[in-house]
Amino acid sequence: MTTRIHASAIVAAFAASAISVSAHHTISTIYDVTQRVTLKGTIAEIEWKQPHVMIHLDVTTNKGPVVRWDVETQAPNVLRRHGILQGFATPGETVGVTVCLAKDGGAKGWLSAIMLPAGTTNLSAGGC
Repeated sequence: MTTRIHASAIVAAFAASAISVSAHHTISTIYDVTQRVTLKGTIAEIEWKQPHVMIHLDVTTNKGPVVRWDVETQAPNVLRRHGILQGFATPGETVGVTVCLAKDGGAKGWLSAIMLPAGTTNLSAGGC
């Protein structure tokens, strides 16, 4: 009886962890993969850390004020596997980004592509 209870607990734990991992990696829970926008701005900061690399981009709007956009992309190890290494871009550079917009309407998005001064780099690695 004890063995069955332990086995059931282990199976339940694996099932729960699989659900949470799957939910974590589904960008469509946070971002609308059907709504993309292209922005041009200056990189303020790049956070090269887990769980995802974040690019903070200062974008000047048509009305004048600068809006800080938080652009999320894949994990550092995923980017490395695609040949994108830390230092691929630096703060102060002007770049263009195409992102899937956040469902909550905030100034954030999931990176689809980035236009660096030297050319386009796709950082989505299977994203939107």
